Parts: sequence; structure tokens; C-alpha cells
Amino acid sequence: MARIIVERAHGRGLEAARAEAEILAEDLAEKFGMKYRWSGETLEFKGSGAKGEMHCAEDEISLNMELSFVLRPFKTRIEQEIHKYLDEFASK
Repeated sequence: MARIIVERAHGRGLEAARAEAEILAEDLAEKFGMKYRWSGETLEFKGSGAKGEMHCAEDEISLNMELSFVLRPFKTRIEQEIHKYLDEFASK
């Protein structure tokens, strides 16, 4: 499996981080049929092509995702999109 790890500092607070993680999870669920749930401050997600978690903190969001063999060729593109999304969130 290919792994994507992204950490992004932000100054928006825990509630904003959780809200942004929820929006991202809803988008992943819609596009890729992933299921997700909250466990404390960590959003866990799983689908046929990927699984992982996004941890929300007062000043940081961290994402750890494993891609299946099928999605491995798209790792760079997926990682770029995640970086772009979290960069936009952190700069708000």
C-alpha cells in the first residue's frame, strides 16, 4: 500500500479544524464511497480504495492515509489535492 502523510499547522482553532475535516470527509464519501466516523478528535475513514484518519487539534490537522494497489498510480495527484485543500484551510 502507498501511504500519504500530511501535517498542516493552522491558527483557526479546534472547532474550525473539525468543521473542515467534516467537509473533506463528506467530499471523499461522495466521490469515492467512503464511510467515516469520529473517534474523539480523530476522523476515521475507509473505502474500497483507501483508509486512514485525520486528527484535528487546536493548531494542526494531520492526515494519515493508505491507498490500495488500485489507487497507487494516483498517489501523487491525490497528495497534491490534499496539500492544496489544507493549504487553503490554513491560510483562511
